[in-house]
Amino acid sequence: MADKQSFDTLIVITPKDFTRLVRLYPRLISNIDYGRIFLISSKETESIISTNPELAGKFAVVDENDLIRFDDVHECIRKKMENILAGRELPRGITGWYYQQFLKMQYAFVCRDEYYMVWDGDTIPCKKITMFQEESGKPYLDMKHEYHAEYFETMGTILPGFGKVTERSFISEHMLFCTDIMRELISDIESNESIPGTKFWEKIINAIPEEKIQNSAFSEFETYGTYVALKHIDAYKLREWHSFRQGGNFFKIDTISDRDFEWLSKDFEAISFEKGHEVREDNANLFDNPYYQEKLTPKQMLQAAQLEYKDGYKEVWADDMDAASANTTSGSFLSDEVVPESPLKYLEKDTYRIYEELGDKLVGKNMNQAWLCYENAEFLCEDEEIRKGIRKKKKDTEASGRVTVNKTAIIVLSYNNLYFTQRCIESIYTNCNPDSYFLVILDNASTDGSQEWLTTWGEAHDEALIILNDENLGFSAGNNAACQYVPEDHDIFYLNNDTRLPANALFFMRMALYSADDVGGVGGLQSYADADQLEDVKFDLPEQYVEFGASHNVPMENPLEEQSKLCGFAMLISWKAYLETGGFDEQFNPGFLEDDDLSLRIRNLGYKLIVCHNSYIYHAGSQSFIKRNDTNELFRKHRELLIQKWGFDSSKYAVMSVNELEFIKTIEAKGFDRDSSFNLLHIGCGCGNMLGRVHFMYPNAHLYGIEPNDDVRRFTIFCVNVYKDISELPIDISEFDFVAKGLG
Repeated sequence: MADKQSFDTLIVITPKDFTRLVRLYPRLISNIDYGRIFLISSKETESIISTNPELAGKFAVVDENDLIRFDDVHECIRKKMENILAGRELPRGITGWYYQQFLKMQYAFVCRDEYYMVWDGDTIPCKKITMFQEESGKPYLDMKHEYHAEYFETMGTILPGFGKVTERSFISEHMLFCTDIMRELISDIESNESIPGTKFWEKIINAIPEEKIQNSAFSEFETYGTYVALKHIDAYKLREWHSFRQGGNFFKIDTISDRDFEWLSKDFEAISFEKGHEVREDNANLFDNPYYQEKLTPKQMLQAAQLEYKDGYKEVWADDMDAASANTTSGSFLSDEVVPESPLKYLEKDTYRIYEELGDKLVGKNMNQAWLCYENAEFLCEDEEIRKGIRKKKKDTEASGRVTVNKTAIIVLSYNNLYFTQRCIESIYTNCNPDSYFLVILDNASTDGSQEWLTTWGEAHDEALIILNDENLGFSAGNNAACQYVPEDHDIFYLNNDTRLPANALFFMRMALYSADDVGGVGGLQSYADADQLEDVKFDLPEQYVEFGASHNVPMENPLEEQSKLCGFAMLISWKAYLETGGFDEQFNPGFLEDDDLSLRIRNLGYKLIVCHNSYIYHAGSQSFIKRNDTNELFRKHRELLIQKWGFDSSKYAVMSVNELEFIKTIEAKGFDRDSSFNLLHIGCGCGNMLGRVHFMYPNAHLYGIEPNDDVRRFTIFCVNVYKDISELPIDISEFDFVAKGLG
């Protein structure tokens, strides 16, 4: 009876992720045979399918914008977060998290079958998937063990009276929706007149507090499963489902074999390869080892491996003692303890060799960078005898008389949000060499217990300086006050307290600062950012971002990108540049655009500003301004102040727009690679941010800009040629391979 059922399967996926996983998709096709499989994606995915003969004719691609326009959802979220964004662009990754869920729900209105299934694009079946109970013919509602508080908070707002009804979770990387029930659910959401909006997705967005939107505060699976449990309890049969969600940490997409899938199928229905997961050296040749596969079941292997997990998702079974409390998460994990861990938590034990060898290569080329490499190698090395040898190399570089590296003063402002401050400190103590920094924490009259906690913590940590203010000085004045306690010859690292430093983040920023004498400031990458410093990754937990950072912050051939300004969330300034600028302009209190102003003042002195692509730092984003209701007015006022000071709007001329990022993609689309040489002209280039990104990606390109505004042109980056008018160009416009104009 069940075998006669037919329904569509939807996979919402980006072209990039489809390309990453395409090798395994024939297995998905062979194991899900209930009907048509639709890829909900952009049109680019169709061309990827056409180049893979095994997939041709097996998938149909539905343009995601035919269901719901991405830009409509993006604009709705932007308006909701307007106070927090304060004029900055909303990262598309935040919208993407919600958008893919809304697409799955919206499909109910075009579905002609009784059911349709949604399947996570990064999950591959290990065996034939059955979705109906043989005895009754009822569909399965599959369950796992997970709990995320924000999902139920949002659910209780959009569906008053609804809440968690079962110990287990409905989040299982797939779900078979009953079309009529989904339509009914959407109708109930849309009929909730207490929430602004007309469409269900507008009401869901508007039901989430603005400060929680970036914390993944809605689940279509949890909402639908709870709705069924409360209103259609007899429509489904519940089933415990097991998928290997951490699969990407133990198997490589390009080497996992039929034998591996056959072995996995003994205990798992499917395996997931989440973006950002990779096989570390200590996990290699473990789960895919025939010897271990013969001796142990997949369940036994994973249970043993999970004993080493401190954070991240754990697969549990009903007979596990901690099943009821497994994977319980929220927007934060409250703890008043700061417990530094080993810097090798996400690194290999011999990682130090990488930096020792890099130091050897830099000796004679850049003694400052060589010294920094030896300092880092010594910090990461656990073998005292080996450390002695590294220490000798460090002293030899000092003996050359050419090492001028300063210690770093890390300046952290605290204002309420004690938990964020604690985790920030913890990450510093875990991942930064204690000999490399001096920590200054200034509390701006917190009222949440931060001052009491910092007092107690500071008494046990004489190496850090704790300053407690009786009044809130604001961001600019607070940082300036903290810097008054910094000894001479310390580079200044302004670090927001809602950040976490992953392994090697500060090290690579210091490497960038000492890459040349004319570098005045360095910034890192973050996920909460404008395009200029954005690393667009999305995880559920802050610790997952820290783990990603450890894998991302590694030596790169060319990690440095010159830009016209830096974001103040994590801004490393040379001691010379700090002395000449005097820190932040306190006219910008309590905050907004003070980092733009400081960037321009550093540039005005002739220094370069560098974005360091191998320094990723987790940033929660705008925690200090969440509860203010005047952020738009602050931003407007400070933008006018900037224009008065410098003659132009930095939020317009010193940023990289989405259109400019899209233009850059056309270069690769035309077949140019990193070694290519071509001529590019950007008319209306502003301060040259887009040209800086192109120079970073294509160092052999010949780049020219036209910027008629004299004030703006004074601040164009140094690595490109910018002119006032086309008539000043040294070559004819017909000789350019690319001409960009009107990109905003």
